[in-house]
Amino acid sequence: MKIMVIGSTGRTGRHVLTQGVERGHEITAFARRPHLLADRDRLAGVHQGDAHDLETVRLAVQGQDAVIAAVGGSGIAATLITAMREHGVRRVVMTSSRSVPATRPRLAVSLAWLFLREAYVDLARAEGMLQVSGLDWSIARATRLTDKPPAGRVHIDFEANATGGAMQLSRADYAMALLDTVEDPQLAGKALGICGPR
Repeated sequence: MKIMVIGSTGRTGRHVLTQGVERGHEITAFARRPHLLADRDRLAGVHQGDAHDLETVRLAVQGQDAVIAAVGGSGIAATLITAMREHGVRRVVMTSSRSVPATRPRLAVSLAWLFLREAYVDLARAEGMLQVSGLDWSIARATRLTDKPPAGRVHIDFEANATGGAMQLSRADYAMALLDTVEDPQLAGKALGICGPR
């Protein structure tokens, strides 16, 4: 697939780039600071810009099969939805947080919302925008991300609350799950809870 990765210089996005190339995809990086990219010669393309800027996103998304937004938010969702509709690009996977829909464990969720309310409200808004966009969207809600070595597997469920996975998830495993999701058309229209394996 031809996949554009937004947030490609971030700690998760870098793993998506590397793993995507290793899987044989034509990966295009979209980043504000593309000079931070490693192994640029392995990429199909590099676009510099802000994902909130519609004109830049329009140019970058043209000719792609799918987009992975390794950073979420309503501003990014808005520009992506518009640009993707205009160019007939339908598949999009956007990152989010398990804390957005979660109600348990009550204390942990309450504390998370206390300190990160503004970010979670914005992620919830982005999720809602995607869900009514008409695109083939998937939302990938992660638990707490770490830079630990990958386990090579994840726990996925489709409930508001985690039902069996570990509360920590390595960014490399999250990137793996994002690529698995974008490759699977049966996951279109679904919000996945992604946790570390037990």
